[in-house]
Amino acid sequence: MVKGRDATGRLTEVGLAAIAVAAAVVLFAGANADPDQLWHGYYHDRNGHYAFGQSLALAVRTIDPVWFVDDLLKAQVWPPVHGLVLAAVLLIGGIDHRLGIVPSLTGWVLTSVFATLIARRMFRDRDLGTAAAIIALGFTIASPAFRLLACDVMLECLGAGLSAGALWAYGRAMAPSGLAATPAQTASHWRQFALLLTALFFEKGNYWGLVVAAIGITHACNSDRAHWLAALRAGAQWFEPAKVVRVLRDPFVILAALMFGVVVYVYHRGPTAIVLLGRPVSLYKPDNLITATYAVLFIRFALTWRDSRHVWDPALGIAGRAVLYWHLAPIAVSFLLPRRLSAFIWFVGPANSSGSGGLDLLGGLLLYWHAFAEGFSVNSWAAAVALVLFGVGLAQVRRFPAGGQAAIALALVGIAGVVIHPQHQGRFLASWLFAVWIGAGAGGAIVLERLVPRRARLPLAGALGLAMAATLWRQPPPAAYATAIHPLSGPSDIDLLRPLLPALRGVRSAGFAATFGESELASWVAQENCRCKLKIEKTRMTGLASRQEARTLMAARVAASQAPLYILIDAPGSPYELPELGWTYARTAGIVDAMAAQDRYIRVATHALPRFGAEVSLWRRRNPGG
Repeated sequence: MVKGRDATGRLTEVGLAAIAVAAAVVLFAGANADPDQLWHGYYHDRNGHYAFGQSLALAVRTIDPVWFVDDLLKAQVWPPVHGLVLAAVLLIGGIDHRLGIVPSLTGWVLTSVFATLIARRMFRDRDLGTAAAIIALGFTIASPAFRLLACDVMLECLGAGLSAGALWAYGRAMAPSGLAATPAQTASHWRQFALLLTALFFEKGNYWGLVVAAIGITHACNSDRAHWLAALRAGAQWFEPAKVVRVLRDPFVILAALMFGVVVYVYHRGPTAIVLLGRPVSLYKPDNLITATYAVLFIRFALTWRDSRHVWDPALGIAGRAVLYWHLAPIAVSFLLPRRLSAFIWFVGPANSSGSGGLDLLGGLLLYWHAFAEGFSVNSWAAAVALVLFGVGLAQVRRFPAGGQAAIALALVGIAGVVIHPQHQGRFLASWLFAVWIGAGAGGAIVLERLVPRRARLPLAGALGLAMAATLWRQPPPAAYATAIHPLSGPSDIDLLRPLLPALRGVRSAGFAATFGESELASWVAQENCRCKLKIEKTRMTGLASRQEARTLMAARVAASQAPLYILIDAPGSPYELPELGWTYARTAGIVDAMAAQDRYIRVATHALPRFGAEVSLWRRRNPGG
C-alpha cells in the first residue's frame, strides 16, 4: 500500500513538473517571437550578464584558456554560476543572444518544481499535499513579473530556483525518505544540500544570505535545548584566558592584526599611493590588502584544522562535515582570489545603495506591496488571497516538516531583508517570493481540510490551479514590466550597432564612444557578430563635470588607442542620458569635439538613426600598421 502511494505521489510530482516545463516552452516561444525587443535599456545589467556568459563560451570555443580564466576571475561582484550556465547553453545551442534567456527559464522551472515538492511534502495526507502543491504551482506560474524575469538574462530566476532547491534538499536531509536511511544515504542528502547552497552562493551572495538565515532560524527552533547548551559550553572553552592569550600571541594573528590596521588607516586617509621602484603604486582601495589579511588567517585556520581534524570530525557529525567540506570550504577558498572578499562585503552590505542610505520602513513596505500586488500577482485580489492563505500557513507552521518551516522562514526573512535594506527595487522580491507561494499553498490546503469535504478537495484545488495557470496566455500588465524592469516597447539597442557590424569583421579591436555613456552592449554585439575575441575599447568616463573635460579625456583615449577602427555614436536627442554620472549631452558633446579635432582616425562611414535621435559613424586609423 505504501509503495502504491509513493508511486502515485511521484507520478503527481512528475505531472506537475511537466506542466512547468510546458509553460517554459510557451514562454520561450513567445519571447523569441521578437528576440531583439529584450535589448532595450542601454544601461541595463542584462548586457553585462550576457556579455560575461558569451565571453566564456567564445573562450572555450576558440580554445583560449587564458581568456576564459581571465574573465572568470573578473566575476567578483556578480559570481560566475549564471555566466557558466549561460556559456554551457551557448556552447550547445550556438552563439546566439536568443538563447540568453535559457538559464532564467531553467531557474523558473526549477522554482516551480521545487516549490511544488516542498508544498506537497508539508502534509502527511496525500490529497492535502497535492492540493498545496497545485496551489503553490498556480501562484508561481501565474505571476506576471516572474514570467518576465524568466524571459530575461538577469540572475533572479536561477537564484530563485537554487534557493528553492536548497530548501527542498534541507527538508529531505532533515527527514530522509524511507523507513530507515543508512549513514551513506544521510551523508549523500546532506552533501546535495551543501552543494546546492554552494551553487546559490556563487549565483549571488544576497540570495544565499537570505536562505542561510532562514535555514539557520529553522534549525535553531527545531534543535534540542541540550544540543545548544553543549555547543555553547564547547564554544566557551575558546574564551578561557590561557587560550585567548595563546591566540593573541600567535604570529599569524599578530600579522593579520597589523595588516588590518593598515587597511583601516588607508580607508580613513582616502586615496593613497607609495613610490615603489620609482613608480607610484596606488593603495586605495585596499582590496588586495584585505585579501592578503584574510589569507594569513586562512593559513592559520588550515594549520589548526590539520592538527585537530581527528577531534573535530566526529564532533561535527555527518551533517556538519558535509556542510564544512562541500559548502564552507569552497567559499573560504574563493575569498583567496583577488578582490573577491571585499567585493562580497560591499555587495551584501548597506554601502551597495543608490539611494540616500536612510532607513525608510514605511516607504519600503508600500513599494513592495505595490510590486507584489501589481507586478508579481495577477491582480490585487490575488495578492490579498495569497497573503491571507500564507497567514493561515504561518499560524500552523509547527505542523510542517523542516523543509516547509524553512520556506515560511525564508518568506519572513525576505520581507524583513528587502524592507530594511536602503536600496528598494520591486524585482528584489523575485529570489524568495516563491516561499510566500509555498506558504499560501499550505494555507490553502488547511482551508480545504477545514471547510471542504475530502472528495471535493482535489477537484477544487485543481480548478483554482488551472484558473491561475490560464493567465499564462495573458499579456502581463504594464506594472509587471515596470517591476521586472523589462522593456515593453521601443527600438532595440542592437540597432545602434547593426549598420557597422560588417565593417567590424576581421579586426581584433575597436574603439567605442557614445555621447550617452557606456554599457557592455557594444562588446557582446560585436563578439556575437564575429564569434571571436574582438576587444572593444571604451572611453570609461564617469563623473563628467564639463564639456571640456569630456573633450580632454576623449582626446587622450584616441591618442593612446591602437584599435584600427573607432565607433562614435553622436546622439543629441537620445533619451539615455544619465545625469548622476555626468552623461548629459551638454557635457558628453566634448567627445564629438575631440573626434573632430584629431587626425589619427578618418571618418569612413556615417549612418543616421532617426529612431534614436542619433548618428553613428565609423573611423579608420591612418597607417594602422605604423
